[in-house]
Amino acid sequence: MERTKLFISLTQLFFCILFSTYGFSQTIVKGIVMDNINNFPIEGANIEVTGTIDGTFSKSDGSFILEINDKLPAKIAITYIGYELKEITITKPTDNLLISMVPGALVGQKVVVSASRKREKIQEAPSAMDVIDEKTIRADAVANPFLSLRNRVGLDVNQTGVNNGHITLRGRTSAFQTETFVIADYRNLILPGLGAIAYNQQPIDPIDLDKIEIVKGPGSALYGPGVEAGIVHFISKSPFDEQGTTLSIGGGTRNTMQASFRHAGLSPDKKFGFKLTGYYRSARDWEIDPSDPEDALRLKSFQAQILSSLTQEVITTKIPDYNTESYGFLGTLAFKPDVETTVTLQGGWSIGKGIFRTAEGEGYTEIPRPFGQVRIQSGGFFGQAFWSSYDGSDGKAYLFTSGTTTIFEGHQIEGQLQYNFDIGEDLLNWIFGVDYRLNIIDTKNTVHGRYEEEDNYTIIGGYTQAEIKLTKTLDLVGATRFDHFIALDEFALSPRLGLVYKPSPKHTLRLTFNRAFGAPAGINLFADFPLANRGAFSTYLIGGADPLTFNDPNTTSLIPGFGVTEGIGMDLQTTFSLITQQLSQGEFLSNEVLNYLVSNTNNIGGISAGVLSQGLRARPDKLKLSRSNMYEIGYKGLFKDKLGITFDFYYNQRKNIFSTPFQASPLVLQPNLATDLSQALNNVLDEEVLNSLGWTQEDLINLYAGAAQGIAINSETGMPNFLGVIRSDQTPEDFPIPTIDVTYYNVGELDYFGLDFAVKYYFTGDFSAFGSLSWLSQTYFENLSLGSGGDASTLDYSLNIPDMKFKLGAEYHPDFGLNGFLIVRHQNAWQSAAGLPWTGPVDGFTIMDLGLGYTFLNNLSANMTITNLFEEEYRAFFGAPKIGRQIIGKIYYHF
Repeated sequence: MERTKLFISLTQLFFCILFSTYGFSQTIVKGIVMDNINNFPIEGANIEVTGTIDGTFSKSDGSFILEINDKLPAKIAITYIGYELKEITITKPTDNLLISMVPGALVGQKVVVSASRKREKIQEAPSAMDVIDEKTIRADAVANPFLSLRNRVGLDVNQTGVNNGHITLRGRTSAFQTETFVIADYRNLILPGLGAIAYNQQPIDPIDLDKIEIVKGPGSALYGPGVEAGIVHFISKSPFDEQGTTLSIGGGTRNTMQASFRHAGLSPDKKFGFKLTGYYRSARDWEIDPSDPEDALRLKSFQAQILSSLTQEVITTKIPDYNTESYGFLGTLAFKPDVETTVTLQGGWSIGKGIFRTAEGEGYTEIPRPFGQVRIQSGGFFGQAFWSSYDGSDGKAYLFTSGTTTIFEGHQIEGQLQYNFDIGEDLLNWIFGVDYRLNIIDTKNTVHGRYEEEDNYTIIGGYTQAEIKLTKTLDLVGATRFDHFIALDEFALSPRLGLVYKPSPKHTLRLTFNRAFGAPAGINLFADFPLANRGAFSTYLIGGADPLTFNDPNTTSLIPGFGVTEGIGMDLQTTFSLITQQLSQGEFLSNEVLNYLVSNTNNIGGISAGVLSQGLRARPDKLKLSRSNMYEIGYKGLFKDKLGITFDFYYNQRKNIFSTPFQASPLVLQPNLATDLSQALNNVLDEEVLNSLGWTQEDLINLYAGAAQGIAINSETGMPNFLGVIRSDQTPEDFPIPTIDVTYYNVGELDYFGLDFAVKYYFTGDFSAFGSLSWLSQTYFENLSLGSGGDASTLDYSLNIPDMKFKLGAEYHPDFGLNGFLIVRHQNAWQSAAGLPWTGPVDGFTIMDLGLGYTFLNNLSANMTITNLFEEEYRAFFGAPKIGRQIIGKIYYHF
């Protein structure tokens, strides 16, 4: 009873504090928000009373009505994306307040949609965020729009080709998979079942980009499994925002050619809009250098030709092919019956041709990807559905190392419904939503092999988020999401909790906790195909949909025709027969001696015990969902309208991270083969018989021992040769040659601290200088548990990112005239462990990017970017090609 009274009293006290601001008399302020340059009304400007929960938005004619529940005088702040902050002191009621907004964005006042899946100011978002605006995107002439991300704080682009690479936020990176959720106009860009993104395949071009939003840190609470590092959202221009025709043409080094167009218009009543965009890009990729020892080994592993997996016809002999080409188009129809409602239909088609680099090896792809999408936004309701196809039919993709095509035809179907609403005069904002993802995959048995009939990939999830104004300056954000990952029959609960303290519109402090789950991609689960043909054996990839076991380890010989030995070692009888056969081809032994030796073959028994190159890396269970727990404190602020500071410090606990393919099968060495064979022959061969044939037992045994030693030991290095392999129980029995099995693992537990710090000083609205530092306490982890239960339960693991990197630069972006930027990027050396071909040391580097441009008129501009100004060659991964200087220039014309 006493506890009940105490709870009621505390609840009453809480709500008394919460609603105490409403005890004052109400003041009404009416007015209009106008652009002071072009003298037009601004719709959607945010007008709020500083330090309170009172606020409103301007209507389509710029008008607004604001209720002030504080005593006068009161300060109001007016913000709108693309305009400077306006602050006015109100001393009395008024019905004709004119507010003139000056173009020019202020730090923290940009409106974003990606952190909470709703419109909010970046300063108030419960996650660390960054935004690249249209002006910055246009000023950076690069081969692909995703490269514009390379200079942002806490974000890296690991460039693995002239037109491709990988985005890295706060997670690990690999040569294939990504932990960053990348979307374009709310549409998931990750390839069906592959867990990767081909950036040269996306119908995204700077000519149509409005901005790129970046959310740093886990986002599973709202976006679902696989969002362990952050979110990158490419947002295009609406036909309601910009009409007319824009043309762009560009070119540069590496035989770069680019062209794009955009045309948009409105119906006479301005309720219907349309847009059509298209692009073309071509270049020559960076070559693998045959004079470099690392590159030479890679080239040596490539097959001479590619055969069809279905018909065995020759597809190509051009290996590798360094020419890259991509092109596509995008069409949009939009209907806006009122201010709050927009219905958007979007469809497109694109293709990317060129080298791709994956954790499974290098290859070539020329796969088209059409898509269609419908979006509806009306007030607090948002809904979308989209379909995308991945037409990887025979001959459109292949690995250079396997020599055969890989077929991957997929359909991606996703849908989302969400509703957000306010309760109690904006005291509480609530979001509810559901997601559905389905990937239908058909590989014609070339990639998913025995899993072909059970490889559909489905995730169903629901989520909710509440944002509560605890006080005038303190918000509490709580979210949770429940997902069912059907392929693994696992469930995941992803919570988010955060406090956002806003003492003023220019300063925000965040304290957050996020839990995120990672889902293995389809290829992680269902892979069942040979990666590389090495002649005597093949490297074979087995997915994680089932356990990987070595219950009865036997040795499969790498010597053609030798067969399988029970246990770990080399059958001495077979070894004796092999050497006898070799000796019979020369003049070492007479027919009489050979006949005697052959007659004793069945009398030789036993095996020579082998030595394993590693332990048996079993996986006693199928892959599990990975998990990240991130605790973070962040600050974003602006001092005296000049100095912007961003600070994010976080601690990340991770469990069951997905590895890239690691070798499961140990190789077998036979260092004692000669000794063991000698002992076996000593027990079988008869000295008297041999003497009658002109031999002594010692001489004949020494002859066989020497031959066995030549098989077991490399004469040049003195090191044992690999003579056999222990295949897993899941290896296909009918595969024609021995296989070294590789697979994916969940890698134990690890944790690390991280820091992102950035400063930016605004000399003017157009000219600024900046610097940033990103640091991780650890990126390489030794002896992490695999939980394998086998003889080898540990593995060294790398996040495949440097522990420290910094960026320094300055940029000048006026509306007209000369513009430019200069940026220096540095990262420390690190140890790469990104899968079989990509494991080894990576050198640190310091490179400089220079951009110059000129805006002649309101509709004509030209820009040039020199990436890697001093041409310091560097590698994104061990074994990846060296990236050098690239110069690209572009011209934009709008009419």
